[in-house]
Amino acid sequence: MKTVHPRRARTLGRRGVALAAAGAAAAMLLAACGGGSSSSTGGGGGSGSTGSVKGQTITYWASVEGTGPAQTTSTLTKEFRTFTKQTGVHVKLQVIPWSDLEQKILTSVTSGSGPDVMEIGNTWSPSLAASGGFVSFTPSTFAKIGGESKFVKTGLEVAGAPGKAPMSVPVYGEAYALVYNKADFKAAGISQPPKTWTQLLADGKKLTTHGRHGIAIEGNSASEAAHWAFFLGEQAGNPLYSGGKWDFATPKEATAVSTYINMVAKGGIASPADAEYDSSQSVSDFANNKTAMLVWQNPTETLAQLGMKPSQYGVTPIPVPNPLPAGGKAVESFPAGINLAVPSSTSHEAAALKLVKYMTSPAAQVKINGTYGTFPTITSAYKAAAFQTPDAKVFEKIYSGATPLPQVPSESTMETDLGGAINHLIGRAASTGAVSTSQILASLKSAQDQLNASQAAG
Repeated sequence: MKTVHPRRARTLGRRGVALAAAGAAAAMLLAACGGGSSSSTGGGGGSGSTGSVKGQTITYWASVEGTGPAQTTSTLTKEFRTFTKQTGVHVKLQVIPWSDLEQKILTSVTSGSGPDVMEIGNTWSPSLAASGGFVSFTPSTFAKIGGESKFVKTGLEVAGAPGKAPMSVPVYGEAYALVYNKADFKAAGISQPPKTWTQLLADGKKLTTHGRHGIAIEGNSASEAAHWAFFLGEQAGNPLYSGGKWDFATPKEATAVSTYINMVAKGGIASPADAEYDSSQSVSDFANNKTAMLVWQNPTETLAQLGMKPSQYGVTPIPVPNPLPAGGKAVESFPAGINLAVPSSTSHEAAALKLVKYMTSPAAQVKINGTYGTFPTITSAYKAAAFQTPDAKVFEKIYSGATPLPQVPSESTMETDLGGAINHLIGRAASTGAVSTSQILASLKSAQDQLNASQAAG
């Protein structure tokens, strides 16, 4: 089996709340530092300059995408060569592991010595916006990168603080979907993929046979757990955030997430071993036919790397209760992915924005997203042949209609606190049996109290 890099953590929330706490300090430090980028050479062309950017060098921090660091480096190096030919601006690329990226961003914001352009997980954007350390995409700024209207609307809904100008723009898009093995479904006599969670659990039991399980989950991933809690809660009529506070310690939410938690319990549809998964093992299990279903963000590139052909699996929206309970919404995903941000500290804002414009141009969007297995964040790029496949069209529809996660600075800490609590419950279900809703509710309350206390203090 080929080696697959650990799951891209673009939507992880490791300690994002620290960004909000660092906001005041960041503002003071940025003012004191004057914003010289450590990579800047060639002089001139600062944020207030109208001169030529030719000959300048800017630094670009990239997250690990596609099949890993090597592919990320190769893909962007080729694109930056084209960009340099067009503009005369040179780009110094640094590919940063997800395990280090958030801390490096924190350090750069507070010191004012970071890159000129950086890739960020889009769920970090509310926390980063609170720091005040980034260029705002006002109408005049959007005009410099090709206009606001070129972007898919949902992508801009996860680009900063609500009600304010975005501090980033989307560059690579992702969305959750249910992926299923066609041959397994046929062998089990299942004619179509499940449309409700009741159907998914029933189908999962039929598919759990001969050493294969109905579904695989990343039971030890906090971000995955938080994401499941989000769309299950929204469908159940329980938004995670309400009235200025986190509000997930409710019977509705406890009942909703029990579906996910108890998948690994005895008699469930997922293997108890999944309670330890946190690095794309579930994708590998699906590709190797150890499981028949998978809920994932854009797995097509990874599945291809693992030798699975598109004809072997189908892609469909995740299940939704039918009928929806009172207050429930048919949420199938949130608009996941990567955004581009320009730190206020850059000495080469004009050159940085030219690179943002290039990266969000139709040609670059088609090439890069086609390579990574993600999908474009500008509407015109969807016309390309690479995004005309049935699976791509399913993901495009889900992404364009996705519901954002709560756009508050403490969202990233929620993923750590709530996700961690659910991970613990999954571990308990795998080892001791199904977890009751009362036990789930108690754990949710503990995480909620901790999170709200942290938000109030910050």
